[in-house]
Amino acid sequence: MKTSYIKKGVINALNKGAWEKVGGIPLVARNLYLLGRSGIKEIVILIPEGPDKLPDLNRWKGDANLRLVTVKDPLDYLSSLKEDFFYLDSSFLFDERVIKKVLLCPPITVFLRNREEKKIILGSLNEDAVIIWKKDGPSKLLERANLIYLEEIDPYSEEMRGEVEPYVVEVKGKKDADIATWILIEHMQKKVMDLPAEYIDPFFENRLTRLLCNTSITPNMVTIFSLLIAILIAFLFYKGHFVIGAFCTYIVEVLDGVDGKLARTRLEFSKFGEYECLIDYFYENLWYLSIGIGLKRVFQYGPAIFFSILMITCDTLDNIFYTLSSKWFGKNLDLLSQFDMKFRKIAGRRNIYSFMFIIGFSLGYYIETFIATSIWSLITAIVHFIRLIQHRRKYR
Repeated sequence: MKTSYIKKGVINALNKGAWEKVGGIPLVARNLYLLGRSGIKEIVILIPEGPDKLPDLNRWKGDANLRLVTVKDPLDYLSSLKEDFFYLDSSFLFDERVIKKVLLCPPITVFLRNREEKKIILGSLNEDAVIIWKKDGPSKLLERANLIYLEEIDPYSEEMRGEVEPYVVEVKGKKDADIATWILIEHMQKKVMDLPAEYIDPFFENRLTRLLCNTSITPNMVTIFSLLIAILIAFLFYKGHFVIGAFCTYIVEVLDGVDGKLARTRLEFSKFGEYECLIDYFYENLWYLSIGIGLKRVFQYGPAIFFSILMITCDTLDNIFYTLSSKWFGKNLDLLSQFDMKFRKIAGRRNIYSFMFIIGFSLGYYIETFIATSIWSLITAIVHFIRLIQHRRKYR
């Protein structure tokens, strides 16, 4: 993978917008995090003169060396640099893909949001660039520079598993910060999801994430709360309260999306969050077992336990297939072909099962619904196994 040789970054935080909170944290902190994650080893933040107390930014610098420099004009500091450097105006919310694109380009390269813009907000610069900028103005610098426009940024996002429109948003005050926060959250919606997660859940997830951004509630708290509800649901199924249990599974479904979006929005990642898949596996299979036991207790339907075991077995096998896909191909199984992407929308998973439970249990078809979900879990596992073998032969 191609990496940048530029190791110094300069963040211009002189404008008020740089200190507005976007996604619950100062915008300058977000840009600091992105530069550190992009491999910049030394980062200087240009701050304004004044008595205002600034937030501690060290938690977002990663492994980079951070230094704050007080200046009136950014060009005063940039003129002292004799090495190539990466410049960023932190009154803008940048898509990480924009930063990575410019970082791979040699000086003098400048990013512009559109072909009419003449303001330098992001660029790979050097001493010559600063001399031109200071002496003749930004227009002359743009005439000499290699220009990159927003329209040239690849819309495909590996993290979001699909095409997500690139963005760059200027923040001048609180109103702009609110707009930028909403844009940030909306762009965190992963693609190649099942139907509920793609078309229904975002309406609730995004609003709840936005609500929690400026609170003291952490992503881990959301995960723990979700786990407690999940355990309560298992108890409801065990006691035979199938309808209310089914509707409560949707709460867990939404919260499962919120904790991830909140973590990415506030840049709060932890070891605990890395084990979320194991937590999901635990409570989802606890549900299936509890439904089987509940159906046997309430309706004296003995085979219900068999269907519980079938669902747990198929879910376990499915997880193994996904693990093998990542190991063999370096990709999620759902991303290997158009068929796999489309099958993902309806494949047997918790979200699909939840909607089947909600509809079927509400109509009073308790046993029939559970049998149907069990059979669908088996079909899903078989399809994924066949696709895994087919891809394995193809990539040999």
